[in-house]
This record gives sequence, C-alpha cells and structure tokens, in this order.
Amino acid sequence: MARFTTRADRGDGLDLRSVSHAGDEVVSRIYFAVRDRFWRTVPLTVHTGRHTQTLTGFHFEATASTGWPSHPLEVVLRYAADGDELSAEFEATARGGFDYARIGFCVLFPSAVYRGRPAASWLDGTPTGFEFPTRMVTRDHRDLAAVRFHRPFERVEGTLPGGTRVEFRFAGERFEFEDQRNWTDASYKAYSVPPSAEPVAAAGDRFAQRIRVRATPPLLRRTDGEPGTAIRLGAKLGVLPPIGLYAGRLSPRSYRPHAGFHELIAIPPALAGYDSIELPVNGAVHAADDDSVLEATAIHGDLVEQARATGLPVRLAPASFLDVAGDWRDGAGDYAPEPPPGPLPARLLGPLAATWVLASAARAVPAGVDALAYLDARLPADSPAARAVARLAALCGGDVLAVSAPPPLAALAVRDADGVAVAVANTGPDPVAFTLPDGRTERLDGFASAWFATPASHRGAEQPCSAPVQEAPNRQLPGAVSAS
Repeated sequence: MARFTTRADRGDGLDLRSVSHAGDEVVSRIYFAVRDRFWRTVPLTVHTGRHTQTLTGFHFEATASTGWPSHPLEVVLRYAADGDELSAEFEATARGGFDYARIGFCVLFPSAVYRGRPAASWLDGTPTGFEFPTRMVTRDHRDLAAVRFHRPFERVEGTLPGGTRVEFRFAGERFEFEDQRNWTDASYKAYSVPPSAEPVAAAGDRFAQRIRVRATPPLLRRTDGEPGTAIRLGAKLGVLPPIGLYAGRLSPRSYRPHAGFHELIAIPPALAGYDSIELPVNGAVHAADDDSVLEATAIHGDLVEQARATGLPVRLAPASFLDVAGDWRDGAGDYAPEPPPGPLPARLLGPLAATWVLASAARAVPAGVDALAYLDARLPADSPAARAVARLAALCGGDVLAVSAPPPLAALAVRDADGVAVAVANTGPDPVAFTLPDGRTERLDGFASAWFATPASHRGAEQPCSAPVQEAPNRQLPGAVSAS
C-alpha cells in the first residue's frame, strides 16, 4: 500500500512537494540546489523525467543541467517511495571549474508542523536533543537552544502532531538546520554543509548525496477530529493601522535593516534615536513560485511580534515580491531595503498579488503592526492588488476583530458602517469551501481572495486613522502610504 504521497502537480520537475505520510505532512519540499558564491540560485534545465507509480509508492528519475555557463554541472536525481520509506539521491558532475556556496539537497520542514516540537539529531553516533524554535533564531544566537538547533547532523528523529515518528538519515555530507523564517519562508531548512568556507569545483568533480526517510505510525493515532471549515469571529484586538501602496521610505528616522529581519535579530542594533522599525519584507528570497510566495505570508505576523520586542513601532515597508527569487540588491550588489528599479513584475498586476496582500494583512495586523506599505505605488488603480489595498485603506481606524480560519485560509475582520467586512485569502492551490460567521457557505479557488459582508450585533466607536508620517503629496497616489 502506498503510504508516502507528494504533489507532483506543484513541483518543478526536479523536486518533491508536500511530502505526506498517511495524510500527514512530513516535509514541504525536497529539492536539489546549486548556489553561487553570492548565494544566488543557479537555474536548472530539465532534460528527462520519468515517474512510475507502484502498488507501494512511486519511482521518479530526472536528469538536468545548470543554465549558467559559469557553473557547468550535470545531475541525475532519483526519488523512490516504498511503503513507510522514502529515499532521495543525486549524482552530479562538474563539466568545468567554478566556485560555489552550495551543491546539494535541501529539505524544508514546515514550521506549522514542527514549531516547538522536540527532536533529536545525531553526529558520529552522539545524540543531541533540541526543539524546533518557536521564536526565530540565527547562528549568531549563542544560547543553548539555538546552538543545539544549529548543530550539524547525519540523522534526525522527531514526531508529527498525530504521533507518527519520522527518521531522516543523510549521507554524502553533513547537514544542518537554518531557521528560514528569518527570510519569511514558513519552514526550517536542512541543507548540506559545504566542504570548506570557499568551495571550488574542478572539471570532473563528482558530488553525491542520499536522504532516507522512515515513518513509523503510532499504535493509536492521536487526532483532534476532522478539521473545521468555519471562519469564526472573536473579541476586538485593536484598530486597523494605515495601509497603502509603497511609495518610498515612511520615516527619515526609521531603522531599516537592509538584509531584512535576519539583520535585526542576529546582532541587535543600537536603536537610540530611531522612531520606528521599518522592515522590508521580500516574499521571494529563496523561491518565487506561487505556492512559496503565498506560503511566506504566514510568517508576517511572527516578524511583527518579534520585532515589537524592541519597543519601537513596527512597520512592514515595503512588503512585496518579484517574479524571480533572490535578495533585493542595489547597483553595487549590496543588500537593499526595497526592490531594485525596473518595470512592475507581471504578477503584481494579477489576482495573486491581491491574495498576497490580504493574507499578509490578516497575519500582520493582529500581531500589532503600526503600518503596512505594499508592493508598488505605480500599480494601476484598477489592478486587483491596488483595489485590495484601497479597500483596506478605507477601513483604517476600524475595529479589528480576532478571527480564526481553517488552513490554508487567512482572514481579516474589520468593523465598518454595515457590520463586519471579512477579507478571506486562500493561500493554497486547491479550491476551499468554508462557512462565514453568519452561516453562509462560500468557496474560493486556489490562490483566490474575496471580501464578504457580515452583519454585526454591535459596533465599537470608530477610531481616527492618521498616517504615521508626514504626507508627500507629490508622490502620493490613491491609497498609497506617503514617503517623507
């Protein structure tokens, strides 16, 4: 009987997506990556691919080569599932000399599954107990919990929420964990450690790794029952802050970490003299496919909550994404706190960007964000994302209600003149049916979003909504947060 399943329809032809065992997600992705010395992802061209379904699982083999002449590499990838076991392996050959930062497998452990869960890693036969961190951590953190989490390993064991034990064995290189939430990925990434600080490949060099995963179901499966489909409203949390399109820096006295959240928490800066934290949020640092970009919004509330520990107001500005993955950099190649100049990315003009905005606001607003500046003020006023931002801007100062929504939905509820306006965003690729607070049943297609009006039994006094910065009329567009 096949126990391991994947979402082949969501993959890129070389990876495994949404790897589940008996319906429980084990890892969100297993993939092969080549990174240059600047940590840019070298694209891969798929040449062949063959997928065979079996009674107990599947076999999948693909061949590919790198798309940059500067990094000539050929690779053969093999994945296999057989009952309660899954394996991934690759063999790669360099066809020329080049320097690099990483060549090997990456495994994404979803934070929604593993966050706060105990686990153990092994290196040279020595076990280390650790916990997948709740608060985001970096390698600069030297507390015992962070050190244990980042320790290299050859084997990892843990448990899923339903009680299934999972074991991962890594061969070919040592692996280690990184908290990818620092870059808004909703995962903890296991990746191979390069052989040296500045690795160099020579023509003919060979690389090989293998990962084996084994799942052991419990005798008695723990369950919380069938997942609900209802969106439910709760008590007032606060009021909706200023929200607009990004037209430039919000305050000349804000602290803007050019490398994003990681820079803020790795070595905490001296913040005397600053009036706010202005966090740039890049939704496509490591991956730019639709699934990954929408998934990243789940972390926006965590960014706000942890950044507020500085005692300063926290503003996400800009919160955006490009059509290609990578850090935002300036003309000199240094980290930049906003996207580089250029034409508007195509996806910002479509409905996915509106869903991204609403999903982000649904996570960031309840966490206490002080202001949100999305995407780009050059967006046409009739584009879906600009309309979504304008709708949010019009609700500024309204009471924000606590709201629960079944995954992969994200919802934001704000009192307005007619009751409660509920924005619902489907961050997953599949259609989802759900029940609104007034009992109506609705449905959203994958990656879609919509607003719903819900009668309210009572309303709070509407609060005035003032922008956090001085207006700049010459740069201001309808619904745009001003620069100063």
